[in-house]
Amino acid sequence: MLRAMAGPLSWMHNPLAAECALAISVILALLLAKPAPLAQDAPQPTAWLPLTVVFIAATIAYLPVLSMPLITDDYTHLRQISSGEAPGPLGCLTHACGGPHVFRPLTFATYWAEWDLWRNAPLPRHAFDLILHAGASVFFLLLVQRLGIPPPFDWLAALLFAWNGIRPEAVAWPGARFDTLALLFSLTAALAVLSRGRLWWIASLLATAAACLSKESAYVLPVLLALLLGKRALRRPGSILITANLAVAGAIFGWRWWVLKGIGGYVADDGSTPAVLQFHAVALAKTFLARIWGILAFPVNWSRSPEWWLIAALAAGVIAPLLLLGSGPDRKRVCLCLAGVAIACAPPYNMLLIDSSLERSRYLDLATPAFTLLLVFACMGLPRRAGIVALGLLVVFQIAALEHNLRIWRSVSTARYDLCRSLAGQARTASGLIAIHDVPLVVDGVYWRNGLEECLSMEFGIPMGTVQVNR
Repeated sequence: MLRAMAGPLSWMHNPLAAECALAISVILALLLAKPAPLAQDAPQPTAWLPLTVVFIAATIAYLPVLSMPLITDDYTHLRQISSGEAPGPLGCLTHACGGPHVFRPLTFATYWAEWDLWRNAPLPRHAFDLILHAGASVFFLLLVQRLGIPPPFDWLAALLFAWNGIRPEAVAWPGARFDTLALLFSLTAALAVLSRGRLWWIASLLATAAACLSKESAYVLPVLLALLLGKRALRRPGSILITANLAVAGAIFGWRWWVLKGIGGYVADDGSTPAVLQFHAVALAKTFLARIWGILAFPVNWSRSPEWWLIAALAAGVIAPLLLLGSGPDRKRVCLCLAGVAIACAPPYNMLLIDSSLERSRYLDLATPAFTLLLVFACMGLPRRAGIVALGLLVVFQIAALEHNLRIWRSVSTARYDLCRSLAGQARTASGLIAIHDVPLVVDGVYWRNGLEECLSMEFGIPMGTVQVNR
């Protein structure tokens, strides 16, 4: 709160340490609390009004992204498609797409479809990502209802999920659609395994396959589904279903290994070793024992000073965890949610030392359902009215953080497009090569440098190579 009101201080430029400390303290308190007796939950009937409200709420919150231009890897993917460098949608099943170490054929197929339909127009791409996010929010509401979470906790949980401040990078940036699709199909698989019938079994397998073909982080989905089923995963029907999902994920992982001739993924600085194989114990401990919990609990981009309304909402974001110190939740539920977050974060573990700008926050997208459920179960461990107040305060804080973060994305992406236009004007009058130096990779948590040459070519007709972008 002091940092938000006073601005950057000499002894505290960003409050990550304070965020992590408060988040870890509350988690420990929930683990050590004496559980209060809870009534047996029963699945809640599906009501169309809450589903509609959540869809509209998620859509309205992200309407500002519709006016955003494309940035960085958006143009890179379009250049790969338009030049023939990337194979067609079916070709992405047998060749790397989007880079020499990337296998995400389903998401890349959507890029191909968009290129065929509207070339490099940004509006329909943003609209599609917005619909994907709104659909995922509705699926999360169906999931919490299926878990027996009663009103109003169910729709408040869905709003907490839909308005999570950590999600602008995944939703406002078409280049991060991999994460949005993986999350959507993961929620679909979760709903399917909680339902009965062979058709639902088939649906869960198809959803797991779609999630794994969207992004590699979804390979842990069968383990998350086992946590969701709990003891039922050890009984015959549940164990067969989880085993089948494991087989699907394992088969796709094996196919990916064959296509990429190895594990794939980002390459380390030495240019030869896969980054995922570089193990650093201190960084790993810092990530899983502190950083991810602070970022998930307080997803605020501190690159720019908070607005007055965010400062007010931050008070709600601090008061709510303090209220949870008096909670007596089901310890088993708390442990399952914590395990779900950790497992969802396992594939991109080497990318999760996220700083106060929230750059790379998209890697936490798959962990948000489990973390949201953790907060909801903690609120339900309070007396009913106090639990509703605590959950409502968390919702207020998240929507304020989301609005703040989205404003930064809109501002930086617009400034980046203006830079591209300015460089195009210079290129038209210059007689030779234009070289620009010291171009940052990231500005205020938003990617900046990549794709500038592609932007000049696709938006303003400047031939590739006319402008050289140096680090």
